[in-house]
Amino acid sequence: MTDEKKGKIARAKDAVKNLPLADYAETLLDSCVESEVLKQIPVISTGVATIKTYLQFKEGKFKKKVEAFVESAGSFSSEEWEAFSETLEKEGKKKEFINVLLDILEKADSEEKSKILGGIFRRLVKEEIGYPQFDDQVRFTNDMQTINIHIFMHGYHNEHVLENSLGDILVSQRLARRKIEFATKTINIAAQKQEQYIKVSYEITPIGFAYLVSLHQVYKDKIDAGHLYFG
Repeated sequence: MTDEKKGKIARAKDAVKNLPLADYAETLLDSCVESEVLKQIPVISTGVATIKTYLQFKEGKFKKKVEAFVESAGSFSSEEWEAFSETLEKEGKKKEFINVLLDILEKADSEEKSKILGGIFRRLVKEEIGYPQFDDQVRFTNDMQTINIHIFMHGYHNEHVLENSLGDILVSQRLARRKIEFATKTINIAAQKQEQYIKVSYEITPIGFAYLVSLHQVYKDKIDAGHLYFG
């Protein structure tokens, strides 16, 4: 390591020495892992963004989001963490992952969304979904309003729920596809008169069902048992 690089690291450490950096790292990482897998990932490289993140944590708002995330993610075995670490290494994402995780939690606009993100992270570690799906589901969660996420997970099976504006929202996220077709309806039963109209319907895509699994794992105690979907 060059003297210049050592100097930069020293200055970075000085810049955050009064912030609960070490305490926060332990809170986030120790709550998530019992091994040393993610603790080996450097946090100094987050620079200004890291300082901003820890200031938020110091104020308490970020801490609550972390707690919601950690509770939803649950615990993992050392074997699961080891396999996850190897996957990150193969994909060239291990060094940057803690920064990605911090960024995801910082962007979450509520504890409720942090809870959902924790469930998505759990599926990633357990290899139920891959990194591309993880990225997609994080984006869906951040882009959609919480109320629409809840309507989707409760009413996905009801075509009338989808037709009442939610379908278009899901289409914009690739969670559903729009189907347009000609149909007929009776307008005068006595005269047996019918007319043709354009019928718009929606169907959940495989991407949508994959996201639904994540949501139903997180909220399994809140979903009607007859409509729980685990793939």
